Amino acid sequence: MINNMQTSNFNFASVFSIMVLLVFSYITFLGLVYWKEGELFLPLVLTLSMIVIVIGCVFVMCLSKATRWKRIGTIGQIFFGIIILATLLLAAFPFTNFLRVAEASDDIKNKIATTCDAAVKLDEAYEEYVNTRLDNYKSNLVLISKGRNINPSQYKECLGGASGSSDEAKIESLKKSLKNKLYPDSTSNIVKERHEWLDKARNANVWNPLTSSNISKVNKSVEGWQNNYKQLSSVSYKGEESEPFAYEEFSSQLKELTKTYAEFQRPSFFSVIISLICFFIMMLPYIITRESLAGAVSKGNRNSPLYE
Repeated sequence: MINNMQTSNFNFASVFSIMVLLVFSYITFLGLVYWKEGELFLPLVLTLSMIVIVIGCVFVMCLSKATRWKRIGTIGQIFFGIIILATLLLAAFPFTNFLRVAEASDDIKNKIATTCDAAVKLDEAYEEYVNTRLDNYKSNLVLISKGRNINPSQYKECLGGASGSSDEAKIESLKKSLKNKLYPDSTSNIVKERHEWLDKARNANVWNPLTSSNISKVNKSVEGWQNNYKQLSSVSYKGEESEPFAYEEFSSQLKELTKTYAEFQRPSFFSVIISLICFFIMMLPYIITRESLAGAVSKGNRNSPLYE
């Protein structure tokens, strides 16, 4: 009966300690993810290593205590306990990092939303740029067509090779050609997909490990979109005066945001306390583990054959 109760207590302590360790590890993992600005591989490896080290040390300590394992002994058990404590205290650094993220969650969400809005306006600004440029180009071609007798060489250079039976048809043909260069047919679908993705990125949850990755992706994506628009707008036709597209209004606040949480700060007092509490809970299976019969007998009779 007593043995069954002790086994039950041991199982409960083991399950409880593992659950606490997993929660602590997940928060540590999130802190590492923000530290690596969205990278998942290294944080995952470090977190799994921490779990393996802590569980492995507790298992060895409990096994040593329960079987009187001579190779470990009391000093060895203390040594493994120190390893657990040191591991959890080191984890207080990324743990603190995520606490900073969680505390600033509202600010993070606002900055992400602001950046997403700016990204949407980038597409709108480019579309407006294209329309303005096409209107100006058409106006210039109309003036050139009207002055064909005054400056026939300019007319031939700008309109001579265009398809169409009339100047109006040629102008519309050139305008359409320029539009296809500046704003290809596939652009509308691409912009629609971008906005759908930005809407998802806007609804950020700091407890989601992909949020940090999305923050980096928003920055890189918008920069890529800007470069793509600049490249498209670099096309120039005869008869127009134009400059490549520039969108100075976009200023992402996310770069500063990612840099803020990419550097560890000194663990907070709260994080250290949490690490110590986690250490105590991890010691519960060891604390309630009953010493081996050999150990009990040896205390009463040092010459007992059970003492090995």
